[in-house]
Amino acid sequence: MCKRRKTIALLIVIALLLGVPAAIAADSNLPESDGGTPFAPDIQAVVNGKDEVVYARLSGSGEVRSIYVVNQFTVEQGGVITDYGNYSRIVNLTDLGEIHIDGNAVLLPAASGNYFYQGDLTDSELPWIYAIEYKLDGAAIQPGELGGRSGRLEISLNSRMNDQVDSTFYDNYMQQITVTLNTEKCANIKAEGATCANAGKNRMLVFTVLPKQNARVSVTADVKDFEMSGIEITAMPFSMSLSIPDVDDMLDDFTLLTEAIAELSGGIDLLDGGTLEMLSGMAQLIDGSSEFKTGLQELDANSGQLVSASAQIKDALGQIPSALSGADASFDISAVAGLPVFFSSLADGLEQLSGNLKQLREGYAGAYSALDAAIAAIPGHQITQAQLSGLHSKASEEEQALLDQLLESYTAAMTVKSTHERTKGMLDSIAGSLDTLSSSVDSTVVILAAINGQIDTLMSGNAIEGMVGQLGMLSAGLSELSANYALFHDGLVAFTRGASGLAGGYAMIDDGFRELYIGAGELSDGISQLNSGAATLADETADIPDRVKDEIDSLVSDYESAEFAPVSFTSVKNAGVSFVQFVLKTANIEKPAEKAAAPADAEAATFKDRFFALFGK
Repeated sequence: MCKRRKTIALLIVIALLLGVPAAIAADSNLPESDGGTPFAPDIQAVVNGKDEVVYARLSGSGEVRSIYVVNQFTVEQGGVITDYGNYSRIVNLTDLGEIHIDGNAVLLPAASGNYFYQGDLTDSELPWIYAIEYKLDGAAIQPGELGGRSGRLEISLNSRMNDQVDSTFYDNYMQQITVTLNTEKCANIKAEGATCANAGKNRMLVFTVLPKQNARVSVTADVKDFEMSGIEITAMPFSMSLSIPDVDDMLDDFTLLTEAIAELSGGIDLLDGGTLEMLSGMAQLIDGSSEFKTGLQELDANSGQLVSASAQIKDALGQIPSALSGADASFDISAVAGLPVFFSSLADGLEQLSGNLKQLREGYAGAYSALDAAIAAIPGHQITQAQLSGLHSKASEEEQALLDQLLESYTAAMTVKSTHERTKGMLDSIAGSLDTLSSSVDSTVVILAAINGQIDTLMSGNAIEGMVGQLGMLSAGLSELSANYALFHDGLVAFTRGASGLAGGYAMIDDGFRELYIGAGELSDGISQLNSGAATLADETADIPDRVKDEIDSLVSDYESAEFAPVSFTSVKNAGVSFVQFVLKTANIEKPAEKAAAPADAEAATFKDRFFALFGK
C-alpha cells in the first residue's frame, strides 16, 4: 500500500513538471490553459491606459547587455489587447492565458482589471549612452579586475544622448544615478554634487541629472578588499514645482549694477580727459624745466668769472677813496684824469651785467611760470585705497597690472606736486633776488655817472683850493660807492653760490620731471585703454536686466513639463501611454570565488538519483 502511494505521487510530480512550462511559454501555437482568458480576436478590450517600465542590465563599463519591458494595462472591459514591440521573448505575468504574436504585434487576451506581461527587446538601444571608467591608484582598470583589490579608487560615469532613440526621453526625463559603497570596505568617500544617505553599513551617493543634460559623475574612495553592488540608474519624466524668486527685485539689483558700471565708465572717461590735460601740462613742465636748467648751468659756469671781476672792482673802488682822502694843494690832479675812463668802462660793464641779470630774471620767470603752471595742472584728486580696491577686484589680471602702473604714476605725480608746494617759497624768492641785484647794479651805474661828473668839474677848475674841496667830495662819493658795491659783491657771491648749488641739484629734479613725463604718458595710455574697456563693459552690460529676464524665462521653459505627452518606448504604434520609466543597473563588482576542492572519490549525483531520493526510504 505504501509503495502504491509513492507511485501515485511520482506521477503527479511528473505531470506538474511537464505542464508548468507549457502554461507560461510564449508561443502562438499554444493551447488555452486553465485560469487564462479565452482568445477571442473579435472582442477588443477597452483599455484605460498603459504603463511601461523598462529594465536594462548594463556591464560594469556601461554597455547595454539586455533590455526587457514590463507592460501594464488598466483594462475596463475584457477582450483582446493589441500591443506592439520587437520582442525576442514574451512572458505573461498575469495569468496562464496564451499570448499570440503576429510580426511585431502582440495579441493579449485579458479580463478587466490590471494586466501585465514582459517582453525582451531584440535591440539594445537606450535614450542615453553611458561610459563608466575605473582607476585604482591612478591607473585604469577593468571593472572585472577590481573585486578584492585595495587602493585609491576613482569612478567616473558620463552619459550623452543616443541619436538612435526618440529624443523625447532625453529632452524630458530626469536621471537619478545611485552609487552604493560599503563603508566597511570604503573610506574617505568623496562625491561632489551628490546627495548622501546612510543605509546601515552602506553609503548611498545619489546624483541628479536634469533633462537635456549629460551626466558627469565622479566618486573617489580609499578601498580595501573591494566589492560593490551595481550602479543603479532610474529615469522618469521631470516634474518639479519651480519656486522662482522675486524677479522684479532681482532685476532692480541688476539695473543698479548696470547704472553703477555706467557711472564707473563716465568717471574713467573724466579721468582719461584729466590725464590728457596732465600730460599736456607735463610737456610744458619739461620745456620750462629744460630752459630753467640751462639758465642755471650758464649762470653757474660764468659765476666764477663774474665774482672775480666783481672782486677786482670792489678792491679798486676801495683803494681810490684812500688815495683821494690825503690829497692837498701839491696833489697831482693828472692822477685823477684817468678815473672817468675807468668808471665809464665800469659803468658799461655794470649796465651789461644789469641787462644780463634782467634777462636771466625774465628767463627764470618764464621758465618758473611754465613749471608752476604745469605742476598746478596735475590733478589733485585724492584716490582712496577703498576706491582702488573696488576697481582692482572687478578688473581682469591684465587690467589689475595696468591699475598698479596707474597707482605708481599717480603716486609719483602727487610726490612732485607736494615737493613743489614745499619749495615754492624758495623758488619764488629767486626772482626777487635777481631784481634786487639788478637794482643794485643800476644804482651803482648812476653813482658812477655822478662821480664822473664831479671829476669833469674838478678837471675843469683852476683854483687849487677848489680842487681840494672837489677832491674831498669825490672821495666821499667814491667811499659811498665802494661801500655800496661791497654789499652788492657780497650778495653776488651769495647768489652765485646758491645758484651753483641749485644748478647741481636741479639737474636731478629735471631728470625726475622727465621720468614723470614718461610715466604720465604710460598712465595716459593705460587710462585710455581702461576707458575703452570700461565703455565696452558699459555697452555690453547695459541690457543685463533684459538678458537675465530672458535667461530665467528660458530656464523655466526648459523644465516646464506641462506640454510633455508620454510616448511608448517599445513602438511608435502604441497609443494611450500614460507613463514610461527606466530602471537600469550595472553588473556587481565581486571578489573572485574561492574554488573548493571536490573529494576524489565523489561521483556527481544524477537527476534520477536526486529524484528517487525524494521518495526513497
